Amino acid sequence: MNSFKTILGMATLAVAISLSGSTHAQEANAAQNLAQAQCKGALFNPVTDTDWNNMFPITIAGVPFNTGSNSNPPLMAAMPPICECPTIIGIPWIGIGITFWQPMYISEIERRPGCLSSMGGISTLKGYAMLASNQTVSDNNNTGDAANRMQVHWFEYPIASMLQMLENLQCKNTNGFNLAYMTEIDSLWQDDLWGAVFSPESSLFASPLAHAACAVDAVASSLDYPLDALFWCAGAWGNLYPLTGTSSHSGDPFTMNNQIQAKFIARNHRMGLSWQTIGPSAICGSHPNPIWVKSQYRYDQVGPINRRGRAVVTGSNGKLFQFPPVTHVPTQEHTINLIWQGQQCCAKGIP
Repeated sequence: MNSFKTILGMATLAVAISLSGSTHAQEANAAQNLAQAQCKGALFNPVTDTDWNNMFPITIAGVPFNTGSNSNPPLMAAMPPICECPTIIGIPWIGIGITFWQPMYISEIERRPGCLSSMGGISTLKGYAMLASNQTVSDNNNTGDAANRMQVHWFEYPIASMLQMLENLQCKNTNGFNLAYMTEIDSLWQDDLWGAVFSPESSLFASPLAHAACAVDAVASSLDYPLDALFWCAGAWGNLYPLTGTSSHSGDPFTMNNQIQAKFIARNHRMGLSWQTIGPSAICGSHPNPIWVKSQYRYDQVGPINRRGRAVVTGSNGKLFQFPPVTHVPTQEHTINLIWQGQQCCAKGIP
């Protein structure tokens, strides 16, 4: 009798597990189908979708050209007209100091896992539908309780090289197009506790004093001069730590998504995947720096709404000086940014 009960119990448990597995599989498939159905986008056009105003100012031998409404950060403003760089034979060569901005990366801040919206809405990464984000947006634009996790798809997209611009400049980026990173497969990006293991200094910047310092950075960023020394801040976008894909903001998608964008770039520097390209130490060549130099980046929103105007720097409120002022519409809460990177170069000569 006991044996019969044991067999019956095992059979019942097996059926329950089978039904449960079937139910979870059906739910996962339904979620994946929904994610695929919602994955829409438009193919990025590097010529017409790019705000070429972000390229300026260009300075050659200390003389600025076509400054427009943009200005260089203090690190780039210190570029000498005539510079020298060491060589392997010990005799430095003399060059001309140049500063410019080049479009380097396409970044998708996505709530739909695996959705490559800048590639026309290609759906990838089947089985990751559980990482879909549910953004919570309030009307008071204050910090709320909801954490809004987003994924980042990072493309190397050196348009200057692809369009054969600046061909004779030695210090331009010569890499080709490449999908370099997708955060869906990175478990440290998904969880704040695990993210704190990656960046243990997070506890230092969770204090009220550290948050208060970010208010100073917000004012400076609104004037287009983010404070590199306050590397844990992203101006009006908020505190960067922990370096994960969550945002505690319950304001508009522009603020939330750009905060997560800044987190990802700072994290890339920590991992050695992004290098410093401005400042006296970068004149003769870019180099790794685990602490990001946030003033070397500009954020050109190309989707879901293409925007033009004064360059958006880290932490600034681009809604005040760009057109159109609307950044997102319902069901289109993701952001596609073309990331511009400042460059200082001691060029051997200008043909």
